[in-house]
Amino acid sequence: MYHLEFHNLEQRITKLLNLIEIYKFGYVTNHKKKLQYKEDVHAFIEQEYITFKQDDLYQLSLFHYNYFTFLKNQMAQPLDELTIGNTTKHIELIQQRLMHIHHVLSFYL
Repeated sequence: MYHLEFHNLEQRITKLLNLIEIYKFGYVTNHKKKLQYKEDVHAFIEQEYITFKQDDLYQLSLFHYNYFTFLKNQMAQPLDELTIGNTTKHIELIQQRLMHIHHVLSFYL
């Protein structure tokens, strides 16, 4: 059962990474659905945050807690285009933080 929870967490992180990558693609190419991609990322983060908070999933392991902390930070400072600065670099930094959690988790699995 416990191994299943780690596998589910890995799938959730992968889905969020994919959504962020799609948004980054939309931003870089100035795709007409760029705003929809951003809304998809925000909706997924909000849904995950609520699920983790209601079900106390963040208490299962350090991996879950780190992911929950990532979600909480993204709720406080949502992914958005920067008025000054390099938005692509900002998105990549967010991806790197999430990839670090995913990478450590994949060693465990």
